[in-house]
Amino acid sequence: MLIIGEGINSSREEIARAIEKKDVNFIHDEAIRQAEAVAAYIDVNAGAFMGSEAENLSWLVQVTQEAVETPLCIDTPDAKVAEAALKRVKD
Repeated sequence: MLIIGEGINSSREEIARAIEKKDVNFIHDEAIRQAEAVAAYIDVNAGAFMGSEAENLSWLVQVTQEAVETPLCIDTPDAKVAEAALKRVKD
Protein backbone atom coordinates (compact mmCIF):
# COMPACT_ATOMS: atom_id res chain seq x y z
CA MET A 1 0.00 0.00 0.00
CA LEU A 2 1.18 3.52 -0.85
CA ILE A 3 0.13 6.26 1.55
CA ILE A 4 0.04 9.87 0.31
CA GLY A 5 -0.36 12.57 2.94
CA GLU A 6 -3.00 15.02 1.71
CA GLY A 7 -2.89 17.52 4.59
CA ILE A 8 -1.02 20.37 2.89
CA ASN A 9 -3.87 21.50 0.70
CA SER A 10 -5.01 25.11 0.40
CA SER A 11 -8.65 24.01 0.34
CA ARG A 12 -8.20 23.42 4.10
CA GLU A 13 -8.85 26.72 5.85
CA GLU A 14 -5.94 26.45 8.28
CA ILE A 15 -3.51 25.64 5.46
CA ALA A 16 -4.79 28.56 3.37
CA ARG A 17 -4.20 30.89 6.33
CA ALA A 18 -0.70 29.49 6.82
CA ILE A 19 0.08 30.07 3.14
CA GLU A 20 -1.28 33.63 3.25
CA LYS A 21 0.79 34.42 6.36
CA LYS A 22 3.79 32.44 5.09
CA ASP A 23 3.70 30.57 8.39
CA VAL A 24 6.69 28.28 7.94
CA ASN A 25 6.29 26.61 11.33
CA PHE A 26 2.68 25.61 10.69
CA ILE A 27 3.60 23.97 7.36
CA HIS A 28 6.66 22.31 8.93
CA ASP A 29 4.50 20.84 11.70
CA GLU A 30 1.94 19.52 9.22
CA ALA A 31 4.65 17.94 7.05
CA ILE A 32 6.31 16.32 10.05
CA ARG A 33 2.98 14.89 11.28
CA GLN A 34 2.37 13.31 7.90
CA ALA A 35 5.90 11.91 7.66
CA GLU A 36 5.61 10.46 11.16
CA ALA A 37 2.30 8.87 10.11
CA VAL A 38 4.35 6.97 7.48
CA ALA A 39 3.22 8.86 4.39
CA ALA A 40 5.29 7.65 1.43
CA TYR A 41 4.67 10.99 -0.32
CA ILE A 42 3.42 14.35 0.86
CA ASP A 43 0.98 16.08 -1.45
CA VAL A 44 1.32 19.86 -1.72
CA ASN A 45 -1.52 21.88 -3.22
CA ALA A 46 -2.05 25.66 -3.53
CA GLY A 47 -4.92 25.52 -6.01
CA ALA A 48 -7.21 27.74 -3.95
CA PHE A 49 -4.94 30.68 -4.80
CA MET A 50 -5.91 31.43 -8.38
CA GLY A 51 -3.50 33.96 -9.81
CA SER A 52 -0.76 33.22 -7.29
CA GLU A 53 -0.80 29.41 -7.33
CA ALA A 54 2.68 29.11 -8.87
CA GLU A 55 4.27 31.36 -6.25
CA ASN A 56 2.45 29.70 -3.36
CA LEU A 57 3.04 26.14 -4.55
CA SER A 58 6.74 26.87 -5.05
CA TRP A 59 6.87 28.21 -1.49
CA LEU A 60 5.09 25.09 -0.17
CA VAL A 61 7.59 22.85 -1.96
CA GLN A 62 10.54 24.69 -0.44
CA VAL A 63 9.10 24.87 3.08
CA THR A 64 7.91 21.26 3.14
CA GLN A 65 11.31 20.00 2.02
CA GLU A 66 12.96 21.98 4.83
CA ALA A 67 10.95 19.92 7.34
CA VAL A 68 11.04 16.38 5.95
CA GLU A 69 12.91 14.09 3.57
CA THR A 70 9.66 12.51 2.35
CA PRO A 71 9.19 12.88 -1.43
CA LEU A 72 6.51 15.30 -2.59
CA CYS A 73 3.53 14.95 -4.85
CA ILE A 74 3.05 18.23 -6.75
CA ASP A 75 -0.72 18.66 -7.02
CA THR A 76 -1.89 21.06 -9.74
CA PRO A 77 -3.71 20.70 -13.06
CA ASP A 78 -1.69 23.61 -14.52
CA ALA A 79 1.49 22.57 -16.32
CA LYS A 80 3.10 26.01 -15.90
CA VAL A 81 2.45 25.97 -12.16
CA ALA A 82 3.90 22.46 -11.94
CA GLU A 83 6.97 23.57 -13.89
CA ALA A 84 7.55 26.50 -11.51
CA ALA A 85 7.12 24.30 -8.43
CA LEU A 86 9.36 21.54 -9.79
CA LYS A 87 12.22 24.02 -9.99
CA ARG A 88 12.20 24.08 -6.18
CA VAL A 89 12.30 20.30 -5.73
CA LYS A 90 15.59 19.11 -4.24
CA ASP A 91 17.48 16.44 -6.16
